[in-house]
Amino acid sequence: MSRRSAPFVAPDYIDDPASKDGKKHAKVLLSTLQEDIANFRNEQFPPDILRQIRDMPIYEGNLAEVQTYQQRWQNLLERAKDFYPAANMPPDYLPLPASLEIPQFIYHVQRLHLTKTRAKESKSFGSVGALTDKCGQYTDDEIERMTAVLDNDEEARLVAHREFIDLRAYVFCRDNKGEMLEPERVRFYRTGLIVHALPDFKIVDSRQTPRKRRNDAYNNPLADNGVWKIYRKK
Repeated sequence: MSRRSAPFVAPDYIDDPASKDGKKHAKVLLSTLQEDIANFRNEQFPPDILRQIRDMPIYEGNLAEVQTYQQRWQNLLERAKDFYPAANMPPDYLPLPASLEIPQFIYHVQRLHLTKTRAKESKSFGSVGALTDKCGQYTDDEIERMTAVLDNDEEARLVAHREFIDLRAYVFCRDNKGEMLEPERVRFYRTGLIVHALPDFKIVDSRQTPRKRRNDAYNNPLADNGVWKIYRKK
């Protein structure tokens, strides 16, 4: 099964996190965390103690090697969980958002099945200016439509979608009794994937034929510059 990411929650150490100033403070702290992650990633990724799988940003090692590498990320992982406290916690075990670009760590992996699938990149915005900075220019009519959505509802946000061919992995793990679990479908290309490989670890590579993407819940974009389609976020 696939996993959506854990939801954002303003840290409890922020004064009045529901207020406008509290939300602004939370965004500043999250931006600082993202910068720290990017700097650390430049130094520590790819891992120097693990082995790369094919040409993918996937790296495997034994239990001690993977635990050692995860420990390097531990401070950033703990800071990230201040904003996403449900990450990797029961009952859903949702991952951190891929936008943080923290590698995903999965243990007791018996088999990986690599696939390509048609997918979309998604970005969320609270202002038209921030959107055009990231997604490029739009016509005056499109700018007017997007601005009207935000002006008429202070809770509204815009979401940008860009279609692309995505790489995914079906990860087959064993439980403590050695029994094979249902596979997890993991999007890994942006974050990287770190796996603790069990004896007789196997890789199945089915990237030659992309799978069809499921129908999109968003239709009739407010704007489309040929790369990014813009919608009111649901």
